[in-house]
Amino acid sequence: MTKINPLKLTESIWDYASSEKSSHISFIDFDSYLVMVDTGMDVEKTKEFRKFAEKTTDRIFQKVIITHYHGNHTFGTNVFKDCEIISTQATRDLLAQEVEGDYKDKNIILPNKTFSGEYELKEGNKTIKIIETNGHTKGSAFVYLPEEGAILTGDLLFADMFPFAGDPTVNPYEWIDALQKMIDLKPNIVIPGHGHISSITELKSQKKVLVNLVKIIEDMMTQKLSVQEIKKSPRLPRYDHDVNERWFNMTVDRFYEVIKEKRKEK
Repeated sequence: MTKINPLKLTESIWDYASSEKSSHISFIDFDSYLVMVDTGMDVEKTKEFRKFAEKTTDRIFQKVIITHYHGNHTFGTNVFKDCEIISTQATRDLLAQEVEGDYKDKNIILPNKTFSGEYELKEGNKTIKIIETNGHTKGSAFVYLPEEGAILTGDLLFADMFPFAGDPTVNPYEWIDALQKMIDLKPNIVIPGHGHISSITELKSQKKVLVNLVKIIEDMMTQKLSVQEIKKSPRLPRYDHDVNERWFNMTVDRFYEVIKEKRKEK
C-alpha cells in the first residue's frame, strides 16, 4: 500500500505532495461533499489520497477541479470516474489533444463540466471560485476560497523554484497578470503547484522573476539579438535556487516568440 501523509492546512483544505518539488494534490471539505483540486501523476497515491479523504471526513467526492492540462495534474483523473470533473474549456481542449497523442495510454478522464472566465461553487457558507487567467498554459486557472483567504494556484506558482515556462501555450504577460490577481486577493495561505506551502510573499517573488526576465529579453530583442544570442548572454539573470537548464532554455525560447508576436500587433 502506498503511504501518504496529507496535511490539514485550513478548516477545509487538506494537501499532499510526495516531495518538495513534486506536484500538489489537494481536497476541499465542502461540508456535504468533497472537492478534489488536481489529481497528480501517481495514480496509486491519488487512490490512497481519496481513501484517506473519504475516511477522515466521512464524506464522498462529487467534484474535481483541474487547474491545467499537464499530466502531473491530470493522470489521476481516472480515480474519479464517478465525479463531475471541472476545467476551463481551453484546458479540456488541450487535454483532449494530448489524450490523442502523448497521453493516449494514461486512461485520462476528460472534464465533463467546462467554463470560460470564472466558475463558482457554493455550499452553505463556503464558496469556491475558479478563475481562468491563462499564463502557465492556455486555460490555466487558480482556485480561491474567499472565506478562508486560501488560494490553490496550480502551476501559476512554483514556490522558490524557477517555474516551468516552456509550454507551447505559455504567455508571460498573462502569467504576470495572473500573479497580480492573486496578490490583490491578499490570501492568508497559498498552495502552489510545486514547492512549499506559501504566502503572498512567494506570489510577489515569482512575479518579480517573470517581470525581470521579460524585460531583459525585450531589451535584448530591441538590440536585434537572436534568441540564440540571448540564451548565451551574460545579461540573463542568475537565481539563488537551482534552475533546470532545459526549462530555462525552453522559457527563453517561448518568451521570445510571445514577445515577437506582441510587437507585431503594435
